Amino acid sequence: MNQEYPSINEIAPSWADIRTSFSVIGGDLLEMIDYAGIKHSGKVEVGEQRGASGGRVMARTTGQASYEASATLYRSGLRKLLKALKKQAPSRGNQKMVAVVGFDILIQHTPPGETEIYEVKLKGCRFLGNADDMKEGNEADKIEVTLNPIEIVQIIDGEEIVLL
Repeated sequence: MNQEYPSINEIAPSWADIRTSFSVIGGDLLEMIDYAGIKHSGKVEVGEQRGASGGRVMARTTGQASYEASATLYRSGLRKLLKALKKQAPSRGNQKMVAVVGFDILIQHTPPGETEIYEVKLKGCRFLGNADDMKEGNEADKIEVTLNPIEIVQIIDGEEIVLL
């Protein structure tokens, strides 16, 4: 008889096991701990060939991948990121244009007792905006940051796994 209950001997990666670094292209490497969360997603949109087939799909294109991401940073994390981006940002008068500076985000998990490293890399990100939602209370300030990655990859055994 198969086991009716899952094995409880394995430990799954969790937030407590995370290590995240932001690598500004041509600039600083930030070991980032000042954030509450990172969201990322990718999808493939395919085209269809129907022709004179009575409306049936006869073939599909390979498609094109698109990616999006956002992060919830504490105010100290946002400040740290902006300082690193401004070092590489072009100037316009006394202003630094940080939205044109690229950076990568490497997210790694390794649970206790595990030798496997779970890795995701958000490549070629740009900082596209932020939104504050300050309110009364004892919670630390969190800022939502919109990111624009070129590509998101899973890294398994040193190889990058991509959608396309």
